[in-house]
Amino acid sequence: MRMKRWAAILTACMLLCAGAAGGEEKTMFEKEWYQQALKDSVMSTGNNARLKKVIERARGGEDITIATIGGSITEGAGAGTYQECWAARLAVRFGTAFGTDNGKNVHLVNAGVGGTPSPFGYMRYQREIVGRVPKEDKDGLPDVVVIEFSVNDWEEPTGHRCYESMVKEILDAPNEPAVILLFAVFRNGFNLQDQLKPIGKRYDLMMVSIKDGFYGLIGKKLKSEGFFYDEYHPTSLGHRIMTDCLMQAIGDAENAEADAAPETDVKPVYRTDFIGLKTIFGDSTPEGYTVERGGFASVDRNSYRNQPVGWVCGKNFFHDETDSMDPLKVTGVFRKCLVAWKASGDAAFGSAEILVDGRAVMTVKGGTGKWGQSEVVLVLDDSEAAEHTLEIRVKEEGKKFTITAIGLQ
Repeated sequence: MRMKRWAAILTACMLLCAGAAGGEEKTMFEKEWYQQALKDSVMSTGNNARLKKVIERARGGEDITIATIGGSITEGAGAGTYQECWAARLAVRFGTAFGTDNGKNVHLVNAGVGGTPSPFGYMRYQREIVGRVPKEDKDGLPDVVVIEFSVNDWEEPTGHRCYESMVKEILDAPNEPAVILLFAVFRNGFNLQDQLKPIGKRYDLMMVSIKDGFYGLIGKKLKSEGFFYDEYHPTSLGHRIMTDCLMQAIGDAENAEADAAPETDVKPVYRTDFIGLKTIFGDSTPEGYTVERGGFASVDRNSYRNQPVGWVCGKNFFHDETDSMDPLKVTGVFRKCLVAWKASGDAAFGSAEILVDGRAVMTVKGGTGKWGQSEVVLVLDDSEAAEHTLEIRVKEEGKKFTITAIGLQ
């Protein structure tokens, strides 16, 4: 009996020890290499004065809004559910860490749309960020804005001027929001962080680089298919890692000594000559401009969508197969003009000629390799404003064409 009792005690001790050892096993997220990668992803915490004020307000119970704008990665592509994408996770994590009542006072406005560059993002900013701030946030403006276009801005037509103009215009908002630049990465290692980080440095912004933090660990500590859903988008795990990187930077900034208020009136890196950009949509025209729809009388409902919002940009300018050949015409005083159009590979879509003051500037056409993404062309880039007439004409009768929006400055 004594031997059996000792055997039972010994077995119990072994089970307890085994359980303790199992409990001490660290998850991937707790391991030293992961924690170091998070630190490596923080390219800069930037000036923390604005962020600290937002956190203080959130802790005090004020309603605050986190806004995210970018391409398909921001929209949530690759994540198993929308709730698992980095933007949705960030709002929950920020609310849990700094909000009240389990973060109910922290709201999210996600304006990510697949296949869109920063000029199109800037054209949409007032409508789809500012225009969607929830009524609980009394000033009607976002408090933290995360910008993610580092994999979407290849060959965008303004040479990063729209990106910098958007950054500057957001920084100049009266509620003094915190701006974070997020640099995602493709499976092949491509992004444009080297071109965009000088903007972050100039304005002393928080910058987070997934490439700097985790890309070098893929194939070593992380399986490629564990991080990447396809060639371009992260898996749910990849989205989780992106959120962890952002929260690492936010935590580092919050724990640091408070900085003096940032200086935002600095010499631009590329130029901020698109500040004040106004956007014409099919259902709204800013004061001072006249629009004649002509043969663009229809609405293309198979255009851009965002997972939590649905159809975005409102009504567009769609030339259907049976519409007249009359041009879409815009008149007013402006010095710069951007045209966002749907680059379709569908044979039913044709080409369109764009004219300024009767002079043909370019022809845009979909085709092979196009999948309905938004492309933006710069059709006027003057230094002085003047009275102009923009015309867009479909070139082939019986063909479709969609103009999503027109940006004028």
